[in-house]
Amino acid sequence: MKLRLWTLWGVATTEVMTAPPAPGSLSLEIHADPLEFRRASSWLRESGAALAVPDAQIDRLELCLNEVLANLVEHGGAATAQHPIQLLLEAVPPAGGCGAQLVVSDRGEPFDSGQAGVKAIPGSLDEASPGGLGLRLVKAFSDGLAYQVVDGRNELRVAMHWTPGS
Repeated sequence: MKLRLWTLWGVATTEVMTAPPAPGSLSLEIHADPLEFRRASSWLRESGAALAVPDAQIDRLELCLNEVLANLVEHGGAATAQHPIQLLLEAVPPAGGCGAQLVVSDRGEPFDSGQAGVKAIPGSLDEASPGGLGLRLVKAFSDGLAYQVVDGRNELRVAMHWTPGS
């Protein structure tokens, strides 16, 4: 059993981790292969429905998931390809509302998205260059990001929240 401290929605949270996912959470293990993205997206949609996450939040989470997975395949290094990527979707309501978070865990090169700079949006097509806007997209579509390294695995938490009935 491990004790972890992380920040989500601007609140420091301590949790005790045990091996199996908690009730109110669903998990999937995939390989670092673009052909697995569709399976991950289907799992996310099915899991979101099972946890009563609204479609609008699942749409945003799916966009973030696909961007994070694409970055892992492209930038994660050899260790990403050699070890499975673990996905977890869990219901985590913030105070006074509803919430869910997607946890992506991998053994690739460490990359703290919270510390990384965001590429500026070009002013014209002449200034534009391919790539580099994925982190901007994930930050724009999520309600919170938290990163940590646990037992040699990168763990990125992508949070969504909503008000009941929305």
